[in-house]
Amino acid sequence: MAGKRTQKKTHKGAKRKKRSSQRRSVLPRLLGATLVVGALAVLGAYAYFSRDLPSVSSLRDYKPPQTTRVYDRNKKVIGEIFTERRTVIPMSQVPRNVVLSVLAAEDADFYEHEGLDYYGILRAVGRDILEGRAAQGGSTITQQVVKLMLLTPERTISRKVRELILARRLENELTKDEILHLYLSNVNFGHGRYGIQEAARYYFEKNASDLTLAEATLLAGVPQAPTHLSPRSNPEAARRRQQYVLSQLEAKRDVYWPDLSKKAIEAARNTKVEPVPLSEGSGAAPEVLSIARRALRDAAGEDALGAGGYKVYTTIDLSLQRQARTALQRGLIAVDERQGYRGPIRSKKRRAPKASPPVDELRMGRTYFAKVTGVDTENEQIRLNVAGHPAILRMKDAARHNPERLAAPEFTRKGDLFPVSITQMGTDEDPAVARLERGPEGAVVVIEPRSRDVLALIGSFAAQSGFNRATQAIRQPGSTFKPIVYARAIQSRRFTPASLVVDAPAVYDEWKPSNYEQWNYQGAVRLRQALARSINMVAIRVVEDIGVADVAEFARQDGITTKLEEDMALALGASGVRPIELTNAYATFAAGGRWAPARLVSRIIAPDGTQVPLPPVEPARDVMDPSEAYVMTSMLRSVVTEGTGAPAQRLERAVVGKTGTSNDARDAWFVGYSPSVVVGVWVGFDDQRSLGTRETGTRTALPIWIDVMGAADKTPKETDFAMPSGVITARIDPASGLLAYPGQEDAVDEVFLSGTVPVEVARPPDVADPNLFLMEQFDEEVESTSTEGSRAPREERVLGGMAAP
Repeated sequence: MAGKRTQKKTHKGAKRKKRSSQRRSVLPRLLGATLVVGALAVLGAYAYFSRDLPSVSSLRDYKPPQTTRVYDRNKKVIGEIFTERRTVIPMSQVPRNVVLSVLAAEDADFYEHEGLDYYGILRAVGRDILEGRAAQGGSTITQQVVKLMLLTPERTISRKVRELILARRLENELTKDEILHLYLSNVNFGHGRYGIQEAARYYFEKNASDLTLAEATLLAGVPQAPTHLSPRSNPEAARRRQQYVLSQLEAKRDVYWPDLSKKAIEAARNTKVEPVPLSEGSGAAPEVLSIARRALRDAAGEDALGAGGYKVYTTIDLSLQRQARTALQRGLIAVDERQGYRGPIRSKKRRAPKASPPVDELRMGRTYFAKVTGVDTENEQIRLNVAGHPAILRMKDAARHNPERLAAPEFTRKGDLFPVSITQMGTDEDPAVARLERGPEGAVVVIEPRSRDVLALIGSFAAQSGFNRATQAIRQPGSTFKPIVYARAIQSRRFTPASLVVDAPAVYDEWKPSNYEQWNYQGAVRLRQALARSINMVAIRVVEDIGVADVAEFARQDGITTKLEEDMALALGASGVRPIELTNAYATFAAGGRWAPARLVSRIIAPDGTQVPLPPVEPARDVMDPSEAYVMTSMLRSVVTEGTGAPAQRLERAVVGKTGTSNDARDAWFVGYSPSVVVGVWVGFDDQRSLGTRETGTRTALPIWIDVMGAADKTPKETDFAMPSGVITARIDPASGLLAYPGQEDAVDEVFLSGTVPVEVARPPDVADPNLFLMEQFDEEVESTSTEGSRAPREERVLGGMAAP
């Protein structure tokens, strides 16, 4: 029995051993099968997620859009042209303290791993599984480059897997320095600034190569959350993030960057770093940026605007640009105060404006009279009906005409009228956006006459892009056109500054022109006096003598490109011109008679440092000789010393110029110059409304001109206009324009072109004129046999005749 039991036990043990052996032989097979299936799954997933992946090799020649900067004549930044604000610099210009700060903030193991942080990935995957979505990062710098430049920013597991695949590929394609360079050139540092160079300029107004360790650690912390960690908008959060970066620098110093001393880290920790104030050039010259943008496109092509990286140098003086706009704003506000251009229009007069009639669609650039339909107190807006279309007017945009800073309900009420223009078209969901046009607009142009460099260009009250009145508005110049008339008259040698021309009423094909003071006609007037006093009838008679076509052609030679109506009204500036071309026409006088196109862009430098050729411009030409230009300048001097430009005397320097006022005071001008600067000022409403009672070139435009000229002309006050050869000074009788008689006490000096000095001497008052005696005798003889009308020919000779030169 015992033997049998032993046999049974032995048999059972053998069975157990057999089963155990079988199990041991199955496990390796199962494990192998599992590994094979897993490998196949990984390969399948790899193949699946690798479909249609972008090529990492494209990053080797990647050229991201960069910022084009526009500079003034002193190399100050006026503004920027960009699709993305970015400036790419070579890795050699990135200092080590920036590199270490970025590594400490983002990826200390960057130079050790092969593109992936496996521990970080496992941590992130675990978190993702728990939350059922891609909730946490774990990205290396290589992965961030892939995400920034090759993939979309969506937070999904599939996108993360594609990122891992591309990160490994990128590590095999580029060197570590190349990958880091891509990161430093493309990562977002907040406020639309991409790349370390752009960040350094924006926050500290310096190049990345000049960043201190304290500044570098502050910037290195920003990319994690650019909006929340911006040193400008959230300085406390940025400072806490900087302290974290510094702590990482210190904690990993021994392993990764032993060359960085603890003393340097501690010094950075104790240094308070704050962004510099935003550049004063920001938004100062939208008119200039618009022209620079067009110049870049014309010179380098449309693609240059998108690619960027150019440097556009202009002739603008940014400081003067700001001073000129301030002067214009001060002058326009003075008109507002004189004429009551404040708040809404509530006049009940019969001729008061009415709401604009309905139109199918609104148009930008037009002025409409809009009716108030209500106010939005919460959003500080006024609701309007603009020609049948809903629109809003933001109270902040009405600040000029709301000096008391009233809230919308106090500023206006339902039914009020506002003149407005449209700045943003409406949609089915949103109303149009309107801008208040209650007061007049203006333009200022400042030109250096010898170089024709434009030093300042102001096209509106506000520094905002849009309609540039300095270069685009076509307005009647009024009497500021008269110097062009008189310049041609002087050049013709038919007139001199001493020529007498009759100031008396006349009719031309049913047109009866008159002087500004319609009741005041002065008889025979010297040409110099006529210009100084802006006498209309004299200018008309001069044009009648030399010919309308002759004057129009001279104006075209002097750079007036707008179409001129060739009729007698041209003498009074009834044909529109642009402020910049009229100012540049005056620059011809200041430059000794030589015309050249006004120049605003001086050169363009491409991203590779080469100079881009500028398109050819119209060549300079001599419109007058220096002596003719000087005589014209001398005549314009009288406008300031004894005429409508007298307030300019307060500048206490040699300046000349001419006032201009169009019909019904729709335009007010003053254009003039010193030996070194030409300034043109225009004021008016875009819709041709009258500026108001007693608004003239003298009252409205000249004060602005004085302020701008005072800021623009930095030459010594004693500087005067140099007299060229070909000009002769002679003493004349102010009444007759003839040479002064010996001992004449009221004689005045006058300038003449060589060969045009009068040859006849004026008669002393105690010497009878024999011609007058003979005429009196003749009149007595014919009086008994002739009608009264027979004396008309003699009378006409006295009123209409001009003194011989």
